[in-house]
Formats: sequence, C-alpha cells, structure tokens
Amino acid sequence: MHRTGVVRGVLVAGIALGLTGIGALAIHSSGGLGVSGPGAVSTERGAEKPAWGVEHSPSASEPEAEADIAVARSLSRAFQRVARRVEPSVVHIESFRRVPEYERQSPFRVRPTGRFRLERSQIGSGAIVDPSGLIVTNNHVVQGADAWNVRLSDGREFKGELVGRDPLTDVAVLRVPGASLPALAFADSDRVDVGEFVVAVGSPFGFANTVTTGIVSAKGRSDVPLPGMDENAYQDFLQTDAAINPGNSGGPLVDLDGRIVGVNTAIASRAGGSEGIGFAVPANMARAVIDSLVKQGAVVRGWMGVSLEDLTAPIADSLGLAPGSGVLVSGVTADSPAATAGLRERDVVVRYEGRPMRARSTLRAAIALTPPGTKVRVSIVRDGTPRDVVVELADHAEITGVYRLTDVGLVLRNLTAEDARRLGYRNLEGVLVVGVERGGTAERAGLAVGDIITQAAGAPVANARTFSRLVREGDLASGVPLGVVRGEERGRIDLKR
Repeated sequence: MHRTGVVRGVLVAGIALGLTGIGALAIHSSGGLGVSGPGAVSTERGAEKPAWGVEHSPSASEPEAEADIAVARSLSRAFQRVARRVEPSVVHIESFRRVPEYERQSPFRVRPTGRFRLERSQIGSGAIVDPSGLIVTNNHVVQGADAWNVRLSDGREFKGELVGRDPLTDVAVLRVPGASLPALAFADSDRVDVGEFVVAVGSPFGFANTVTTGIVSAKGRSDVPLPGMDENAYQDFLQTDAAINPGNSGGPLVDLDGRIVGVNTAIASRAGGSEGIGFAVPANMARAVIDSLVKQGAVVRGWMGVSLEDLTAPIADSLGLAPGSGVLVSGVTADSPAATAGLRERDVVVRYEGRPMRARSTLRAAIALTPPGTKVRVSIVRDGTPRDVVVELADHAEITGVYRLTDVGLVLRNLTAEDARRLGYRNLEGVLVVGVERGGTAERAGLAVGDIITQAAGAPVANARTFSRLVREGDLASGVPLGVVRGEERGRIDLKR
C-alpha cells in the first residue's frame, strides 16, 4: 500500500493530542469573506468587492440543472435517513483506570494511602449490535482501563462491563444493562464495493453523534503500522475518505441502509486529524470476533499450516492467471492440516468457504477467525486446473504454544524442557511470560517478560490453559497470588485489578 505521512491509531487520549477535554481544538466562527486593499474595487455604495468578482445575471432554469439538483437532494435525503436510523445506536465511551492516591509526609517523602481514584484514560465510540446491550468498539479504546462509562444518544448513561477484547484485530465488546436497545445489523463486508457511499458516526474530539460521509476508497489494506499493535495483528482494513478523527475509534462505518460495514479504527495523518485516509475493521471480521468473545471470552483461532503470498503480476504471469485473482500458497508445513488435505506449494487459493480470496491478508484473517475443528472448503487452481479440497483446521494456540490472556494483559508460552535448560533450570514446570501489555493488569502487578509462573492461587501451573482457568476462577479484585521465578530469585506477585 502506498502511504504518505504517519498512520496513527485513532486514540483520543493517545495520538499525541493529549485530549482530556476539547480545549486544544480551536473553533472559529464562519464570517463572510472580507477583502480590502489594492486587490479590491469599490462599488457605487462605497463597499469594496473582489477584483476577481464577475457579475452576471442568472439564465433561465435549465432542465439539466434542475435534474442535477434533484439528484443531489435525493442523495442528501438518503444521508439524512441513514443518520436518523444510526444515531440512536451509536454510543460515547469513556474509559477510566484506577490510580493510587498518595499523601505527603514531608517535602521529600510520600506514601500510598491505600485508596484509589478513577482517572479518564481514553474516550471513543461504539455501536450497539444486540438489543440486550452488546456494544462493539476498538480494543485500544478499552485496554488498560478498569471501568467504562457508556452514554447513549438519548443521554442515558451506564457502567459498561468488558465482555472481551482482541488486540490482534483491535476489536472489543462491552455490555450495558438494557432490553430492546436500538441495535445495528451487520452488512456482508465482502460484498461492499470500492466507490460505494458510506457514513461514519462517532464522537470525534468528544463531539458526540457526529456524522460524516464518504466512499469506500479501497479494500484489503494491510501492513498499516498502528502504534502499539502486535506485529502478528490481522489487518484487512476497508479504507475510506469519510472524515475520521480522534474519538471516532470504535464507531460504525455504515452503508446507505444503515448496516455496519466496518468499525472505524485508524487514520493516516501528518497532523493527527482527518486527511481523507481512514481505516475500518471489516464487518465480517468484527462479527466473527464478537461471536467468539461472547461465546468463549476470547478468540480461539484456527490454523491451517500454510505460508501465503499475494498473487503479484510476475507470479500470476508465470501461472497463467490474472494478478489479484487469488492467493499463492508459498509453503506447506509438514504434518499440518493443509498437508493432510493435500494442499501443495504453488497452489492458488481462489475461494475460502465460497468467499473470493484476492489478498493474503483476507485469507490469513479468514483462517484465523474460523474455529478449530471446522472443516472448510478451499477452492484452488493447480497447474491451471480448478479443484476443491477440504481442510480441518487445528487450534493455533495449541500448535504454536502461545496463549493470549487479554483480560490480564499477558502473552504466555508453555515452558518446555528445552526452554528450562536454556534458561538454566532443571525439573521446572510452568509458563513463560513472552509478552506483557502496557498498562494492563499484569504490568501493574509487576510481571515482566522472561518471568516463569509456577503457581497460581496456590495450585501448580502445568501449562497456559491451567493458568488461565485458575485466574478466571480466582478473585482478581482481591488478588490472585502467583509463584514467580525470575532469574535466580523466587517470589510472589499478586495479580490484582
């Protein structure tokens, strides 16, 4: 993707704008155009008028002009209908984190009081997607926070409950108490065309229920360098020129029927505001993540065991295919589901479960968001001949041994005997910390990359799944005690929200 400027996550309090209010935004009243000096001429009444002004009397109304105006008014009415339909389902979200309070004992000494206060850390947007109160937003709007305030368009406010979040797609789900709340439906984002009109709704700079319009500028955007996003993130963005600004994060991008086609996530900008390049998580990806978070509390990803490449012109020419008509299989892992199903290197995947595949990012995300154990139909072209294969996907976490515990901000890997020997330990069981989310519960507790967790809540930790279960069953409000090995030291860390 050709990019200019810097791509920024649309974080209201974290895009180098420092927005805890809106005092940094200068608003000017729109007055008339005043011109004076050498470049102006005087009228008979003494007023000055621009030298470039040309007077002409309007001609008689032309049928073509009337028809154009009618079309414009019709489009305007379409946008108005969308705004009326969507606005009641768009919410304003404030995220808060617990900050310890201190008291000063002397000019050079302070001590914690044991009390905490809530400090606003982010603001963003969201969309109600189920009448029971489920709200989709961005992970970066809610991560690192301990409490969430959700305000509806009618002024009602609720305390939000975090259902789950997925840093690898930047999607999160909150829940508020309610019944028969106005919910938006999802469109099939695979069927959205470049050039199609879209409408973005959200709270840019804190101004709730702001509506902007534009078109889908491109599909399948990837390799967008978002601050703080994992290098293994799944990106398959819709690109739009609808104005998206800090505070729009998590708000819906909808079609003219008012259906969600994407979740607004990021912008490419030199100055930090909209410059006509915005990115949204496509609806199909968001919906799959929501389903997994609601049903399982986490995203359980499928794994096929293939390396993929975009079908560029040189590769496509060598295979007798059109560029972008599929995705090249550049490698197959031995004994993987793909190998078992008979996929080979230089196969070209053209459809996945009936969905056309034209970009590596789209296929990679589709595989990852399919639950393990699912048998999927993959349509390929091999040596110019189309054929179908059926692949039963494996569990990505079990294959890689890497588990993400987003509720506490930890990335863990099962400690193998080889890991233990390499680190200088013998007969040690546990899980190795390979990632700690900034601002998350684990970081605040003091866990660090390289730590080995051997116990949780007094029970031995044999693997990451055991650890996850023990933490879920424990009381994070009071603290879950962990047995931790760090270098040559052993100690206890309380994992506490």
